[in-house]
Formats: sequence, C-alpha cells, structure tokens
Amino acid sequence: MTPCKPEPPDVQHLLSVLERANQIASLTTLDDLLDRMLDLVIEVAGGEAGTLYLLDELTGELVFKVVKGGTQSHKLAGKRLKQDHGIVGAAIQQARPIIVDDLAKDKRWHKDMNPAMAKQLHNAITIPLLREGKPIGAIQIFNFTHPELEMLQVLGNRMASEVEKAILLEENRQRNERLQALIEIIGQIGSTLDRDRLLRLIIQFASELLDVEACSLFLVDPETEELILHMSSQKDADRIEQARVPAGKGIIGEVVKKGNTILVEDTRKDKRHYRAIDDISGFTTRSILAVPLWARTISLGQQRGMTKERIIGGIEAINKRSDIFHPDDKKLLETLANQAATVLQIAELFADANDLFLDTTKALTAAIDAKDPYTQGHSQRVSEFSALIAQELNLDPETIHHIRIGSLLHDVGKIGVPDEVLKKPGPLTEKEFENMQYHTTIGKKIMSQVRKLKAELTAMAEHHERLNGSGYPLGLQGEQISLMGRIVAVADVFDALTSYRQYRKALNAEEALDYLVEKSNSVYDESCVQALILAYQKGKIHPQYEQHESTGDILLGE
Repeated sequence: MTPCKPEPPDVQHLLSVLERANQIASLTTLDDLLDRMLDLVIEVAGGEAGTLYLLDELTGELVFKVVKGGTQSHKLAGKRLKQDHGIVGAAIQQARPIIVDDLAKDKRWHKDMNPAMAKQLHNAITIPLLREGKPIGAIQIFNFTHPELEMLQVLGNRMASEVEKAILLEENRQRNERLQALIEIIGQIGSTLDRDRLLRLIIQFASELLDVEACSLFLVDPETEELILHMSSQKDADRIEQARVPAGKGIIGEVVKKGNTILVEDTRKDKRHYRAIDDISGFTTRSILAVPLWARTISLGQQRGMTKERIIGGIEAINKRSDIFHPDDKKLLETLANQAATVLQIAELFADANDLFLDTTKALTAAIDAKDPYTQGHSQRVSEFSALIAQELNLDPETIHHIRIGSLLHDVGKIGVPDEVLKKPGPLTEKEFENMQYHTTIGKKIMSQVRKLKAELTAMAEHHERLNGSGYPLGLQGEQISLMGRIVAVADVFDALTSYRQYRKALNAEEALDYLVEKSNSVYDESCVQALILAYQKGKIHPQYEQHESTGDILLGE
C-alpha cells in the first residue's frame, strides 16, 4: 500500500458536490438514496465500480446493499461479510479511509466473493460511513483515477446521517405496513366466518410483509398427530396442499411438539429439515422461520368456562428474499399465528354451534316425520329442494341459509296434529282437514319462541298458501305470500308427488314437474317451478322414488 497525500479540495467543486449531496439527501426511499449516493461518490473519485455496505447491528455483519460496475456485480447484492472482514472491515475498525493502490498485493483483499468481477479491479478507496463516530456502513470505490480523499470523507460523513434517517424511515414504513395489515386482518375476522379465506389472507400478508418466497400453514390431524399442510402461498400450491409431515418430523414438527419458535438460516446445515415436501413441489427451501399455533380450548362440564391452551399447528415463513430474518419478523409471524389461531377457534366454535343446531333441528323434524312412516325423510328432502331452488334464483347465501332451515322445519306443527289424522289412509273429513290445517299455525307459534328463527317463520306459516288464494291458513294471494313461502310450497308438493304413499304410488320427476308447470301462475310461483326444473336438469334433484320402488295407483292431490 502506497501512502497518498491528498490534495486540498477545490472549494467551488466541493460546494457543487455538497449541493448535489443535499439534493440526494431529500430522497426518502432508502434504496434510491443509497443508489444515487454511490453514483456520486464513484463520480467524485473517478472510479469505474463501487460497493456500498450497511452494517447490520443485530448480526454484526456487513451487507452488500448496492453494487455497481464489473461483471455479474448484481450477484453480490444481499450477501454478507463479517464486520472485521477484508479491507472494508479494516476501514470500519480503524474508523478512517483506506487507499489500496494494488489490490492484487493486499492480503486483505478477498476476491473470492466474485472472482469474475475481481479480475477487473486494480485499486480501491474504502470510506467508512460514520455517524457520531459510530460506523453504520462503508463505501468502496474501485479503479479510481483521482482520490480526493478529504472530499470523499466529507461527503461520506454528510451522507451518513441521511442514510441513518432513511433507515429509520424505512423501518417505520415497514412497521406501519405491518400494523395496517394486522388491523385489516382483525377487521376481516369480525366481518366473516369464512375460515379458509381468512387463513389465506393471513399467509399472503405474512409472505408480503416478511418478504419471503412462501408461507405455509400446517394443522395437526387429531387422530394421527401428523401435520397436514393445510394452506400454502407457493405458486401451484395445490400440488402440496394436504401433504402430510409425520408427527415430530421436520422443523415444523419440532415447533408443534415443543411449542417454541425456530429459525433456521440454512436448511442444508440442519438435519431436522423434512425435504419430502420440497420433493413433491420442486421448491427449494433455504431458510425457515417457524412458529406454533396456540389455541384455547373451552372446557365444558363441571369446569364450565375454563380454558386451556393447546397447539393445533404451525406456520412457516420460507426463504427470506433479500436479507436474513430479524426479531421483528419473529414478532410479526407470532402475531399473525395468534390471529390464525383465533380464526380457527372462532370457526370451530361456530361450526360446533351450527352443527348442534342443525343436528337438533334434523332430529326434531325426523321425529315428526317418523309419526307417519310414509313421510320419513320428507322434511330433509324439502329442505334440500328448497335450497336448490333458492340457488337457481341467485339468492344471497344468507337468504339461502334461512330458506334451508325454514323448509327443514316447515312441518314442525304436525307435532300438534293427532296421529289418527296424520296416519289416516283415506280421505279426511272436514273436521280432520281443519285439524291438519292447524299444523301451519302451530308450527309458527312453537318456533316463534326461538328468537333466532324469526326469518324462518314464513316457511312454517305459508307453505300451504296458493297464489290464487285457495291455500291455508290465511288464504293469501300472489305477492302477499313471501318468497320463502312460495319456494317451500313448490318443494313440498314436488316431494309429496314423487314419494310413495299408502293410497298411491309415486309420480316420476317428469310427471311431477309437468303438474307443477300446469299449475304455474295460478297455484304455484312460475319462477320457483322453473328454478326447480333447472336444478333437476343439472342432476341435483333426487326424489324418493329413486331409492325406493313404488306400487299402487297414481293419484293427484295435495
């Protein structure tokens, strides 16, 4: 190394350089600031290439942030050096610039980082970036022609404070983005119970905010204790979703087993990495941040209201793109995992409550249908047919749900009809027919005590009303009958006509549909009849006679 006595800078030139530095300092984006800053320093030194490093305080490593000039220089971006490594490490340790006139003769020069580029480089100026005497990075200029060392150091000191500000702004921006994402996710949780849509939203946010190539969500199979890859943000995720990891295997297996967050920067050096998923997908996993999914289980019974935590799965963030995982990444993924666990818990509680409600409703209607062996399964079929009609009418999911439940309960009032009337094989007397008609009123009265079933009451009260006013119990006409009442009326008659009775055999579907078409507009709503026909043509309608052979004469009646 040959000492080089710096020439005093030309004042006018210095002012011009500082003015340009001030313009660059106005940039608020870190990448733009670093890029323009390196261009200016290369120009001032008359260099052909340059590298700008920033110091990662967490790891004590120097990160290649910007690399310019030379063959395949882009390959260095994002790579890391130890803080005391090579010429740049020496400049940072000594907190002063270092000039090397002949790189080939300097033992500190590590050309192995990019051999192709190293062959083109002959000399170097290394300038530490100091902020109040503390290093935050360094700049190296290669193949310089006029080393204005004093000007370069002034310029480096000038820009160091701007770099620090830009770094803080970038960190604040990322935190704000992450906070906004969490707010959006929490808002979504309160607005929908679509579990998988929310979970996919969470892993998509995790992929973007952590700047990783993919995120995967695993759930524990309660029977086998295997981990099921429930969801992935990878391209062509359907190739690996539902793939299984044996219990306790892989990094995710250990996370679920022990309940600890695990970070692996290089999976090639970690024997725990389970490579079978990579083999299926063709994806190469290089680094992993994995966190457990903790959920609270509500314990009912004598300890009613007590809760305990359990691990139901885990989330992996895979392959940090341009850096290494940081503590903020760990906190963010753990927070997102908590949100995912909340989604799963809410969905599970809703599913359990919904299943209990549906099972109880089905048991109730099955008990009523069982009073007459010829109507077994009638309520369930009417519910299915009614929902299919509603779907063909393009009604919204909430309305379809109410129609499904209302039609399932449409005959619940028959619990108050004497068995001798329900089971009578022949025609009913006038008095018996009056008793039968009461089932619509009785059903509405019984179920009106259930506050959550107000929207379903019209199915019980109006499924025997007819457009021409010939129905019961109120003799409603046309639009006086609710859409739910008109839908259930069509589904109810269709099932009655296509089901076996003691006094007649079942009509086939085409005969029953012809009958409904004939009565359209006068007795039954034409749009509901046409919707039923469309559902039948699509193969969605399965009448009772398809499963049971019928005998006897055909009788039309209601």
